[in-house]
Order: sequence, then C-alpha cells, then structure tokens
Amino acid sequence: MKYNDSVVRTPMIIGNWKMNLDHVQAGQWLLEYAGSNEGWVNRMEASNTMVNRTEIGVLPSFTSLLAIRDMARKTRMTSELYFGAQNVSELDAGAYTGDISAQMLAALDCRYVLVGHSEQRRYHPEDDDTIDQKVRVVLDAGMTPIICIGETKLGRDNGIGIDYALNQLVAAVRLLSAADMCKVIVAYEPVWSIGTGATPEPPVIESALADIRDFINATFGADVAEKVRILYGGSVKPDNASAIIRRYGIDGFLVGGASLDPRQFAKICHRVAESSVVRLRRSAETIYLPGKGTVREFAESTLQAPHQITAEQVATNHPDNASWRAALALAAYRTVGFKWLEEQADIENEDAADASGTMMMVGDPDVLRDTIWANRLRIIESLMKLIDEGRIRGLFSIRQWLIECDDSLGYEERCDMLAEEMANVSCLRAYEELGRDKIDFEDFRVAFVSGYLLCDVDTRNRLWRIRGIDRKKHSPWKEHKLSF
Repeated sequence: MKYNDSVVRTPMIIGNWKMNLDHVQAGQWLLEYAGSNEGWVNRMEASNTMVNRTEIGVLPSFTSLLAIRDMARKTRMTSELYFGAQNVSELDAGAYTGDISAQMLAALDCRYVLVGHSEQRRYHPEDDDTIDQKVRVVLDAGMTPIICIGETKLGRDNGIGIDYALNQLVAAVRLLSAADMCKVIVAYEPVWSIGTGATPEPPVIESALADIRDFINATFGADVAEKVRILYGGSVKPDNASAIIRRYGIDGFLVGGASLDPRQFAKICHRVAESSVVRLRRSAETIYLPGKGTVREFAESTLQAPHQITAEQVATNHPDNASWRAALALAAYRTVGFKWLEEQADIENEDAADASGTMMMVGDPDVLRDTIWANRLRIIESLMKLIDEGRIRGLFSIRQWLIECDDSLGYEERCDMLAEEMANVSCLRAYEELGRDKIDFEDFRVAFVSGYLLCDVDTRNRLWRIRGIDRKKHSPWKEHKLSF
C-alpha cells in the first residue's frame, strides 16, 4: 500500500530497562547518557545538522521513576529525554494491593506506558482481555500507550508470520476510535528474537511493519495509518540500528538489553538521528502468504457454509465499529491478504471507469478499508471454509471466532462460553473417532460435555487455590443448550 510521503512521523527510540537499575543506578545512568550525548549534539549543531528530529525515552522500574524525573530536571534534559512506565493497572483505584494506576503515573509526568509486553504475558500472566482496558486508561490519563505485539518461535516455525501479532493488535485496539488510534505507538517484537541476539533481516522487519500498517489502514483508514508510529524491538544494537532504520516505514526502536548501557543506548539514538532522513522506498513484499488456492476460492466464492450460523447473519448482525472492522481486517488478512484486495479494487475501479467513460480515482488511500467492508460476506465465507479445514492455527469453529471478537462479553463470560464451545468441538471429534454407529449421539454428548466442563472448572479452581484463593463454585452439570 502506498502512503502519503508528506506525512512526517518523528522517529523514536525507547529504552526498556525491565527489572534492572535501582533508583541510584538510574540517576548515574542519566548522567552518563547526558555526557555521551552532549559531544555528539555539539558536533551535529556545528555542521548545521538537525538534531531535534528524534524522540528519545526510557522505561525504568516503578521505583526509579521519581529519581529519573528529578534528575532530568536537574540536568535540564526534560526536553531531550522522556520517560514512562513498563506496565499499568487497568483499574483506576481501590483495594488492589501492588497495582499502579494510570493517574499515579501521570502525576509523575510519565509520557509513555508499555502495554502487553511478552514478558508480562508469559510470567504473570497477562491476557488480551485486560490489554484493551489498559490502553484505554492510559489514553484517558493523557499518556501514550506503547502496544507490544509479536509472534513466538512456535508461530514463526509454523509459518503464520505476522498473523499472530495482528491478532494481539485486534484485541488491544477494540475500544479505540480513529482519533484515539492516532495517539498510539505500536511496537513489533518477535518474541523469538528478544534477548537472543538473533535479529530478522531488515527486509523481513520492513515487511512485518508494513503489514501492521496495512492492518491499521484496513481498520481505521489510511489517514490514521499514516500517523501511527510503529517501532521494531528485538536484539537492537548500535551495529544493526542504521541498517534497520533506513528501511521504509520503520519509525524507531524499542531497545532492551542495549539500553542498560547509556553509551550504547546513546549510539543507537545517534544512528537513528543520522539515518532517519535517508529512507529507502518500500522494497519488501509481505512475508505472510494466505493458504494455497485461497485467493481463487475467495474470488469464485460459492461456499455454502455447513453452519447454523451463516456468513450472511454474521455480516449483517454486527455494527459498523472499530472492533468489528478490526476483526474483519484480520479475517481478510488470513484469507486472501491485503495486497490481493488492493489489486482487485484497482482493477474494479479501472473497469468501472472504462464502462462509464468517466475517469475515476484509482489508488484511493482508503481502498483497503472500503474493499474489506464491501466484501465482508465473502471474507467471512472464506474464513469459515479455512476454519472447517483446520487451516488457521488456534481457531476451531466459527462460534469460537465470534466469541473472541465480541467486545460486549466480560472476561468470565467469555471464558465460560469458550469452554462450552471447545466442549462442542471436542465432542464432535471424539464422536467421529468412536464411530457413529456405536452409541447414540445425545447420550454421548451429555456425558462428554459434562465431563469436559467438570475438568475445565476443576482446572481453573486448582489454579486459583495455588494462589491461595477460593473461587466461587458453579456446577458443570447444569443444562447446556448445545447444538451442532
């Protein structure tokens, strides 16, 4: 997708200190960084080179935020080095021991808040059902959320590419308007690269970030996609920063280990400032390819979905809002890919112009978003087909997809509905394995589903007991209105 090159996005570098550097070490870091930066700034000013084109920030531990703020004021670096927090609670206030609210961070003059980092997801664990609320409270407190997305090594090995990361982004932005999205920063960090020293080739990074920008275009429109800054994170060092930042559409870095050394971090900042005015044109094609034959199937689209829920019902029963458009955009990406949709729209515009004798605008910046909306029925039909064939990792039924993208559901309600749907799918699979002629399906269904849900409830209760809490019990033997 071609974007307006006249839109200027300020390059930025954010250092994520993780659980390192206490408040004393943080103050010393700032002094060393100031010393490393001062000589470079003087040289750039002497050669009439612009040095204020880059936004730089660090994300210390909570205990170091006050020290960083006060030291930045003393060294007069408040306009050169910003700071923010590594996490935030989705709650405003109350009896939540150990949590930090967005208002508390705003009172410390935090500029950014990291949301959804892979280490929070892995170790605590944080999930998609709270990330969207965290993004919302950060924006409401006047700060900038940095949304972290990225695929695992398993996802990369299975060939799903950026699909995994886009699914995370769908969940994170479902409460946002177009105006809200313009204020968000997205950080793409392939989890398999963090802290390993293994960095993807620059064209691969460029392709991933281009797909993310196309997704934002497909959901919110081209004008929003042109404004959102998208960063790369994962083993960024001074010796690879220049090669990566020169690629088209890469707006900066989220730096981990290298940010702990103020001199190394300063070098990365200098590389970005010196290279950001020399950008290559987009040269990389998408690294994600839809399933073999999917484009042809989508174009011919004669699917009669074997579901009680039809594609037409899904297409007509959902409101036109950002959450549903994001779900459709991801479905389009998974089925035919953004590039094919853009090409088809251009062909249709040209054909319409020839037929009417009137020249139409080809290459409309919102063509991706509008084409997806106009073809939502065919996209949903194609998605149903791929789900039935088991070709989308992690999706087992169309009902599961609808539950996951329904932003009206609360966390517990969504969990219960997903458990019941997984029981449906598992029941059908088990029945097929057993053999249809050996047992009545209804008898089998009652026993199987009850046992499945009993195991699900017991597992969740066991996890709560490990935490020292008794969860409210409910019986898995209740009547379930399950249909196939």
